Amino acid sequence: MTLAMPVVDDESMLVVGASTQGRADLQLKRLLDQTAKRLSALDVSCMHGLVARLDRIRRSAGPEEWARLIADVVAPHPVLAQLHEEPFTRRAFEKPRGYAGDAIMMDMAYRHRPYSVTLTRLGAALHVWADQQSSIRSVVERRTMLAGEIDAVAARRDDPRVLSLACGHLREAQLSEAVRARAISELVALDQDADSLCVVEREQADFHVRVKRASVGRFVKAGAELGTFDFVYSAGLYDYLNEEAAIAVTAAMFRALRPGGRLLVANFAPELRDIGFMEAIMDWRLIYRNEGGMTGLARGIPRDAIAARSLTRDQLGNVVYMTIDRV
Repeated sequence: MTLAMPVVDDESMLVVGASTQGRADLQLKRLLDQTAKRLSALDVSCMHGLVARLDRIRRSAGPEEWARLIADVVAPHPVLAQLHEEPFTRRAFEKPRGYAGDAIMMDMAYRHRPYSVTLTRLGAALHVWADQQSSIRSVVERRTMLAGEIDAVAARRDDPRVLSLACGHLREAQLSEAVRARAISELVALDQDADSLCVVEREQADFHVRVKRASVGRFVKAGAELGTFDFVYSAGLYDYLNEEAAIAVTAAMFRALRPGGRLLVANFAPELRDIGFMEAIMDWRLIYRNEGGMTGLARGIPRDAIAARSLTRDQLGNVVYMTIDRV
């Protein structure tokens, strides 16, 4: 017996697809409408729920549908203007230096200085809420951890040299007891952003910190001109590097190590719950890696040159740290 199968033509498939798409749009719009209403009443307690729901939508939608939802539903919604009253979020979205996550944004995360521009009441409330964001808490923890690593190299090596790649404002050095005590013989702060380096030189030159303006590509090709180091690290760079570039940079950092030296790199992990908010509201897109992804970045390093390698996460599980010790 032959079973007759229903025939579904292209037009009916489009209707089903449009219906599914419409439901997704409506659900997201309702979320944004509810958030806008509560923010209008200066109720920022809704923000944690917004962050969580945006990321659930992102993970269930898939990359193409998520991009469409941002363009069609989030971008024209008035809640965006409300959320951009918070300066950290607004700076990421506007990218005055051409990219999100610049040194000024990191200073905001660290609360290095009080924000000097007058904020709206909503902007001020959201600025306080931002301190609780999982990603910002991990950024603050990263700074503390890096300062500890600088102190540790000073404890185990005499007159150590340190290299910070894509250094930003090098705020971790200002937390380091070894740097403040001038126990680091030289800390080279490398970045391609001249404005960031001006801040570093003005504030930290007296502590054996030397600035070097260069791109990451220049470092990969000619890093040897800087000499060798006991500790080479990069905090936020890898979140922006594709696989090929990250492998090349890791190998170049390792080549810059003295015998017994240590390399450290950090990368946000794909489990970060703030990703949906960062992409939809801040237009901030990173490259995320888990432990397997980080391990693969060491492929350009000869195995017999590695004395030890470790992979750890921060307390919130948001950032993967990889350290590699040279023989």
